[in-house]
Amino acid sequence: MYQGNWKCSVCGGTITELPFEPRSEEGLTCRECWKRQKDAKDGKGAGVQPSAQAAESVAAPDDIPMDAGLASEPMPEEDAFAGMGATPVTPGEKPKFTGDWACAICGATIASLPFQPRSTENLKCIECFKQSK
Repeated sequence: MYQGNWKCSVCGGTITELPFEPRSEEGLTCRECWKRQKDAKDGKGAGVQPSAQAAESVAAPDDIPMDAGLASEPMPEEDAFAGMGATPVTPGEKPKFTGDWACAICGATIASLPFQPRSTENLKCIECFKQSK
């Protein structure tokens, strides 16, 4: 959970906790306004005005869908590194880029890197990289 001091874009109420880190306040809604918008989409409610309780509500993790984002931003692609030579990774792990490169110092083969190299002129294998530190 992310702690902060944001304002609801619908009722102007204070939001102090979110299950994601917002990039801006634009499009953020408090718990009550989010429920109201959801109910309106589902046909359950009709334009109810924000209550005083809505102004002080806090967004709870069970009230916001996991794929919620800002309306002005596109959702990230499932595999952002597709087609770039990156191997699949588990969440929290950095992607590895596979290739057939040679170390600029000792000439050893480099099969994977944690980045896509722009130039291969100064690539170093892990041993040479550690020695150059």
